[in-house]
Amino acid sequence: MMRSLGFAVLWVIIAIVVTMPLWLTLPVPEDALAISSASRIGDSIEHPVALPLTVRSGSAPAHYRLSFQLDQVTSVYFYIPLLRERVAVSLNGVPIADSEHRTAMAGLASGIPIMIHLPTTLLQEGRNDILIQLESRGLTPAYLAMAYVGDAAELGPHYRLRIFVLEHLKMMVLAGQFLMMLAVLVVWFHRPGDSLFSWMALVLGLSMLPYLGLVRDPLPQVVALVPFISSGSLVAAISTLIVVMLLAGRSPPKWLKWMALLLPAGIMATSLVGFLPDRLLVPANSLLAIAFILASLVFLAWVAGRERHAEAWLLLLPLSMVIVAAIHDLATVLSFLDGPVFLSVYYRPLFLIALAMILMRRLGTSLNLLDGANAYLTERLADQERQLNRLHQEERNRSTARVRSEERQNLTSNLHDGLSGHLVSIIAQSEREQVSAIGMTAREALEDLRLVIHSLDISENELPLALAGLRERLERQLRRLGIGLQWTMVRLPDIYGVTPTHALNLLRIIQEAITNAVKHGQTREIRVQGSEGTNGGALIVVQNTGIPFPQNPNRRGMGLDSMHRRVATLGGRIRIEAVREGTQVEIHLPTRLPDVARDPEQALNDALSACP
Repeated sequence: MMRSLGFAVLWVIIAIVVTMPLWLTLPVPEDALAISSASRIGDSIEHPVALPLTVRSGSAPAHYRLSFQLDQVTSVYFYIPLLRERVAVSLNGVPIADSEHRTAMAGLASGIPIMIHLPTTLLQEGRNDILIQLESRGLTPAYLAMAYVGDAAELGPHYRLRIFVLEHLKMMVLAGQFLMMLAVLVVWFHRPGDSLFSWMALVLGLSMLPYLGLVRDPLPQVVALVPFISSGSLVAAISTLIVVMLLAGRSPPKWLKWMALLLPAGIMATSLVGFLPDRLLVPANSLLAIAFILASLVFLAWVAGRERHAEAWLLLLPLSMVIVAAIHDLATVLSFLDGPVFLSVYYRPLFLIALAMILMRRLGTSLNLLDGANAYLTERLADQERQLNRLHQEERNRSTARVRSEERQNLTSNLHDGLSGHLVSIIAQSEREQVSAIGMTAREALEDLRLVIHSLDISENELPLALAGLRERLERQLRRLGIGLQWTMVRLPDIYGVTPTHALNLLRIIQEAITNAVKHGQTREIRVQGSEGTNGGALIVVQNTGIPFPQNPNRRGMGLDSMHRRVATLGGRIRIEAVREGTQVEIHLPTRLPDVARDPEQALNDALSACP
């Protein structure tokens, strides 16, 4: 209740403020000498007339005599608060001023003040006569208000106030409307698909045509453009109805859009062919423009009352004042009113300001929605990030546990396959009292344990170091057996993705190949060479000079199966073949080893299928 009452009071205050030009007049100098009557000079006699007065447009220049009394000659000024069209002033028969010589622009749509210093050389004690020639040269009637005589202190403040209101304020309004039009054009340029901004830019541009009257003094040709200006105002009025419909969320009919072009063009054509007199062209365009603005007002009132449309309520008062100002100005042109000032110049920007407020309101609403959407999306993104981090951490934990389990299993398997076998051999040899063999088996078990332990510390870039360590251990073992070892890994390409399990499997394969050469090949020399294999892979060849490997063995031993199983986990394959001087084992590896463990059975089958 209190909110509604507050809005009602606010609207009443706004209505009082915006209607002030209709009932409030600017102050006049009370202390100065007022001249409220004059004599119109005819062909032979003078007729007394009261001020203010109006001279109809199109009539001949009128001459008026204004008289005042001075007790003594002093520096005084002659001040006319409001006049329109041309005024020439003479003091005691000597011309002293002409409104056409003013430095400020007056124009068709302007009532202006004038303040003239009266030369003391032309003043005299007693009666002084001021002769005024008043002329209307356009569509609007000439106007002459009451005149005043006084000093600068009495007349100056009133003159400056009227200069601001009647001239400077108009230029400020024009500049503001021009800037607003540029802003709307920029928005339209970035949103060409939104017809609201295109029609709004058209309304703003055509609404500036009446301001061309302000430049009539430097550009007298503007008078000839008055019919076109009135046609532009009609287009602006029809476009206003379209803008109002778009603001209310309605789609304007196509015939209304075409009417904005065809109706003014049709009226102009009827005038050019002589069906419509030139003097009726401006009133006809003005009446139609008022009718379309009134239609916009009725539509707004219907939308505001039926749908409680906030933006429609915002436009009601400014559009109502535009209609009142348009009717006032039309009545002034038709000489039904004597008002010297056209109000449309002041009231039309109210509607444009309301449009700007609506655009800013929509912009604020859009920004609030955008901020809300950003906040919602940011919160959702944060939730997703937290969930992803949680899932990632869980996956890391599972991966870590899986890797630990696999490494533990591999370590157990390697210790079981290597160290446990040696220990079993030691037990068996001790039971048979084979003392000399026990020491050798114990050393083999120790070397095997060192191999497993050393592989646990291998990182991705330390495979060459692991191979070098294996070479040192093999050289010592083979030297005791009188077997020579030639080892070179200079041409072996870099292998990436190496894990301790990968390294141990590769070392076991090489170790098994050399062990088989010692046990079964009766070799005296073993060569181990690394190089680049086919398809850009890595190749390690272990060759001995002993007994050749049988081409079709009846069965495959556990050592060979272990070699195939291990090379399968590396994503490679192994090839064992007999050569002229003995047996050659080729270990083919990719340059990047698998990241995850492969299915052992599938990996073994793949490796076996690749063997000859």
